[in-house]
Amino acid sequence: MEFIWVLIIISVASLIKGITGFGFALVSLPPLMMWYSPKELIPVLMLCNLFASTIIILQKKNRKLVNKQFRTLIIYGGIFTILGVITLSNISDRILVIILSIFFILLSAFSLLGIKYSLQLKNIHYKIAGAILGFLTGSISISGPPFALFLHSTNVDKQEFREIFSWFSMVTAIIAIAGYAIIGLLTPQTFKMTATFLPILYGGSYIGKRLNYKVSPKFFNKLSLLITLISSIMLLIKL
Repeated sequence: MEFIWVLIIISVASLIKGITGFGFALVSLPPLMMWYSPKELIPVLMLCNLFASTIIILQKKNRKLVNKQFRTLIIYGGIFTILGVITLSNISDRILVIILSIFFILLSAFSLLGIKYSLQLKNIHYKIAGAILGFLTGSISISGPPFALFLHSTNVDKQEFREIFSWFSMVTAIIAIAGYAIIGLLTPQTFKMTATFLPILYGGSYIGKRLNYKVSPKFFNKLSLLITLISSIMLLIKL
């Protein structure tokens, strides 16, 4: 029965990842922690996220979706992922998750309630955002809530949102996985679990892409913010 629940969780997370370009670790990590420890799960989810993000990136596009500023953000994210991996290997992530979950709950709730916020963004802001998001990815494998909120403030459309998220996830996942290997978090069980989830990931990404074109921008924005809110609450309750 446990295995069936795990497959259901991965299926839902994969579909959300396919639609939005993010949310796989956010949706799957809290419930999976009922059966696995975070340090068992984080490398598996990172490998799965890498696979799903690569599928999305390789899908045919009808226009350029990642501009120069977001390429800068992705580069800084990759660099600071290394610092996040070092942090994961040396300190507990419990306090970090508590603080971040409360912060994300407040921001996403404000957005869903229609409280507007905007940022006058310059190049330095993309670099700072990339550094923070990369650190979060490497340390706790969850950068979705702040990244989603940041992207909403830049007014990207749903296809850009999905593509930018996928490129960021792919770059940071490659670096994080290399770091996990160095600190000894990659085990035979890690690859066994990942291999079990890959067919589901592929199916979810494939179906999600088609649903992405059919979802209205307003609904898409609400969905991604709702994912942020629910997942952050789940993380906080689990702790």
